[in-house]
Amino acid sequence: MKQRSLFIFCLVTVTAGVAGAQTASITNADLEKYRHDRLKGERDYAENYGAMGFPSPAERNRRIAESRSETEQLSARLRAERLELERLDAFRHAESMRAAAQQRQQVYVEQNSQGGWPGYGWSYGTPYRQRLRNFRGQSGYFAGGQFWPTPRVRHSPRPMLVQRRHYR
Repeated sequence: MKQRSLFIFCLVTVTAGVAGAQTASITNADLEKYRHDRLKGERDYAENYGAMGFPSPAERNRRIAESRSETEQLSARLRAERLELERLDAFRHAESMRAAAQQRQQVYVEQNSQGGWPGYGWSYGTPYRQRLRNFRGQSGYFAGGQFWPTPRVRHSPRPMLVQRRHYR
């Protein structure tokens, strides 16, 4: 009994949905009476525009053309102003970037207290083996056209994960 009532309920719901989704179609015959009314109104306006206090059709068309030309001129003026503002903003941005780049181009040289080349930590008086052991160069990286020094580490970097080798 429950299955039957559920089936009927679903059938009624689907039927109502389908019936509600259908729309009335409009044909040219339906629109014909509105076209006749519009044409009649245009004829009445052309004949009685002076008596009704409206401008003539020629005057009305002239005003519409005038309004269009004014709108186009205003649009062109506003577009030109917007483009000029964008150009000025781009120029200011480029100038500020150029000034910032000039400030960043200052060169800093690190002097070694022991002599020798800067940052290498050895001088010409140290033994050859010690020079080879200490020869790592200055640690850092290049970014943005500038060298950024990083703190020197005493130990050499090692990988985080090392695969174990299995010997047979």
